[in-house]
Amino acid sequence: MEAEKVEAILSGHIRMCTDLYELFIEEGKLMRATGAPPEEEFLEKKKGFLTALDRGVELLQKINEEPDSFPRSLSPLVKEARDLVMKIMMLDRENERLLLKASLPPRMKQAYSKVVPGQVAKAYSRFANNSQG
Repeated sequence: MEAEKVEAILSGHIRMCTDLYELFIEEGKLMRATGAPPEEEFLEKKKGFLTALDRGVELLQKINEEPDSFPRSLSPLVKEARDLVMKIMMLDRENERLLLKASLPPRMKQAYSKVVPGQVAKAYSRFANNSQG
């Protein structure tokens, strides 16, 4: 495969990953702000990336079919793409936690609320007092 074509594929993949990264950031902000799962409209926006992702994977696989023709000068693009994918995976993990928290019943949500300073010490002292008696 020609170096220009490989570079175009990698650059396109990086643009798509950047768009996905921004989408995942938006998703996290929405869930933090509302405390609720994303609306159906947002989920449709997210689903819109599936076709582009499938096409991107096909193109990347074509590059892998001819590893000897891969120019070393494009290694920084590969590293950039890998770094973006890792950032997306980390954001996705955080968004999964937010989604879990948002979908919990109200009483269970309280267990995940922020700890007020001194709350842990108070809980331990209560436990220590109960176990001594």
